Amino acid sequence: MSNASGARLTVDLGNSRCKFRLWARESPQILESLELELDDRFSDSAERWLSELNKTNEVKAATLCAVADLDLERELGAQLARHFGEAFVAEPDFGLELDCSHPETIGRDRLFAARGALEQAERSTIVVDCGTALTVDLVLCAGPMGERRGCFAGGAIAPGPKLLADALRRGGARLPGVEATPAAPALGKHTRAALEAGIAVGVRGAARELVRGLAETRPADSLPVVLTGGAREFLTVGEPLGEELIIVPDLVHLGLLAALEDRGESR
Repeated sequence: MSNASGARLTVDLGNSRCKFRLWARESPQILESLELELDDRFSDSAERWLSELNKTNEVKAATLCAVADLDLERELGAQLARHFGEAFVAEPDFGLELDCSHPETIGRDRLFAARGALEQAERSTIVVDCGTALTVDLVLCAGPMGERRGCFAGGAIAPGPKLLADALRRGGARLPGVEATPAAPALGKHTRAALEAGIAVGVRGAARELVRGLAETRPADSLPVVLTGGAREFLTVGEPLGEELIIVPDLVHLGLLAALEDRGESR
């Protein structure tokens, strides 16, 4: 591991894996990176990595975004607090107004991805996150007079490629399990190929239609599309999602970094 002074640690605990990113003190440069599956070995593996990280780096600020099982979130939060003490920020403010009827139900991953998208696009944008789930959200820039960085205006949640594949396998007694690939053609010549087509082309079609629908709510704006997520390659095939596409792999982490900056803990 590196020996960094004043580094920042962001942790994204998702539905199927957890991503750790250690960032340089004065720039969004990744110094260390780890991704762990949420299996029986997760907690022990995370503990070993965090222990070594704490020995070899001066972590100025650490924070967590979690949408996984609540008990797992608490366990990981306790590990981070134990290793980094007061440097651990348990629930950072994402810096957005929420124009939603039940804001308490919105996943923090969507909110930090939205914040990260505003930092990247520097204007109102549509955020597409293709992972376990496919989320397509509208985030509006507040402008120079706003107390907040922007406004999360809502969006849509649909199944991602793996969820679609799992649903087809469980719902059809004689359907085989498949692992779809982004380049699967629409014309499947046998059952397995037809399933792969339905998953790959279906995810792309859903994403494009949702992007189009959100764009129609802001007809006066030319909205860029910020794309992220572990299955984002499914959405880079064929017709583009929008006229301007910005691909940002670590979007949630960048939103977490922005939240730390708001607190004055990024430098």
